[in-house]
Amino acid sequence: MLRLIEEHDHGDLARCWTWVYLSRLVGTDPSKGAYYAINEDGSEYDDDVGGPVYVVGRNGVDLDFLSAEQDAAARQAAQDLFEQIQQATAVEPRR
Repeated sequence: MLRLIEEHDHGDLARCWTWVYLSRLVGTDPSKGAYYAINEDGSEYDDDVGGPVYVVGRNGVDLDFLSAEQDAAARQAAQDLFEQIQQATAVEPRR
């Protein structure tokens, strides 16, 4: 969804917020940065081993605010998409 925000829908603020709200519903938040430590060779850093540490990651997306009406519509659109995803991925009970 981060890619949708940054590469496809960056000109449509309400659509970008829809992706943010949908991301939150599935357990991520593109508005928050995500950083982690690595070794010089790019492998995951282990502080038990020691040595130089490098920080990599990304900043969170920074979007302008929506009007209350647009925000409500973006939240509803995200909820609708989330429900469609849940229905599409629901497993039928065995008979």
